[in-house]
Amino acid sequence: MPATFDRMWKKSLEKIYNSHYFNDQDFKSWISKTTLFKIENNIAYIAYKSSITKAIMEQQLSLFETTLQEEYGSPIKIHLIEQKEMEQMIPEVVVQQKTNILLENKFNPTYTFENFIEGNSNQEAYAACFAACNQISFPAFNPLMLYGNSGLGKTHLLHAVGNYLAAERPEAKVIYMYSGDFVSLLIEAMRAKSIHGNTVDQVKQQLLDCDYFLIDDIQNLQNSASQEVFFTVYNQLIQKNSQIIITSDIHPHDLNNLQNRLVSRFSSGLAINISKPGFETSKAILKKKLEGREDIISDDVLDYLALTFSNDVRNLEGRLNQLIFQSTLFNPEIIDMKFAMEHLGKEPIVEKRSELTIRSIKKAVSQFYGLSYSDIEGKSRLKQIMNARHICVYLSREMLHKPYMQIGQELGKRDHTTIQSSYNRACELIKKDKAFATAIDQIKEKLT
Repeated sequence: MPATFDRMWKKSLEKIYNSHYFNDQDFKSWISKTTLFKIENNIAYIAYKSSITKAIMEQQLSLFETTLQEEYGSPIKIHLIEQKEMEQMIPEVVVQQKTNILLENKFNPTYTFENFIEGNSNQEAYAACFAACNQISFPAFNPLMLYGNSGLGKTHLLHAVGNYLAAERPEAKVIYMYSGDFVSLLIEAMRAKSIHGNTVDQVKQQLLDCDYFLIDDIQNLQNSASQEVFFTVYNQLIQKNSQIIITSDIHPHDLNNLQNRLVSRFSSGLAINISKPGFETSKAILKKKLEGREDIISDDVLDYLALTFSNDVRNLEGRLNQLIFQSTLFNPEIIDMKFAMEHLGKEPIVEKRSELTIRSIKKAVSQFYGLSYSDIEGKSRLKQIMNARHICVYLSREMLHKPYMQIGQELGKRDHTTIQSSYNRACELIKKDKAFATAIDQIKEKLT
């Protein structure tokens, strides 16, 4: 599905939504989930996922045709086709759809250079990323590789690059991908290629159309066929002077699951380690998170948190959130050391396991909300169940870095776009719903 078709259909649906022909519930539940995947001989093929969608649209088909015609610029007829049927007929279109979705740059707006706390542990990585954003003619260091333990700010810096370029150099084309999504996308493209031809080549061409290629957690690029494709894409991006920025949990020389020729190329650029933040940096991170509310917690508690939980910035912030939440329940005059030790000492019950999985996340969430697996995997749209579902998706992405397609299989066989939408909704709720954000922190504490 070319990106132009996607934009055309979204604009058409936006016009129809604003015209109020349909109530909000019907539109959001059924009509908004359709896709325009092909226009051929003035026939627009619209894929739907439910027979209810088809029934609703057939009643107002002329409205959809007229609105789409305004965007297309020529007379057009609409042919409705079930999503599953379309996927079987033209799997390369499905790959195209998923590629377009993955290449949409949805950078976290809170992950900026301004919000990144610099210290001795990360200032080189910060400086290198900022310099890469302003290296217009020829990248000085290519690739730029950031490595270090999880939770120390590597992903923050990748998003900061994306946000900075969008604001300061909007003409620059930026692609950001998590390596697990890259692998899943190419596996599907290879399957489609066996039936219809050049799908993998089409994906490669889209990946090459960028000035900045940002890839997160390269250590998960373990599929050998995906490494072959990545090798080709990497070489061609270097030749056209596109800046490549890579993150990894380990030093490039320790990437034993990757081909030697890839590791060799990663080492040819600039590799920078992000280490555990020092005391001052950790305390600055806490103060940044408290901005405007510093008076609710004593300075010695911040010192204690900065000294004790600095191995992982996410855990550091999570401990602070835990104390803030407890203070809303018990309403102390100030969060002092006595209060902190009392409540941080309440260790959650942790199920001992050899490894964290999507299933164990699902179990922790269902226990927290008093729900069953079938509730979370089902189709209920009750707020509590929807929130639990969003948290499952969010934690599966943030803690396990699983691709959307795999998470969807574990949560009632939902499709990729539904899971990505759920993740984006969770990110929104974290910023504006304090109870939701606190629930995530408490569940994460139980899991870790």
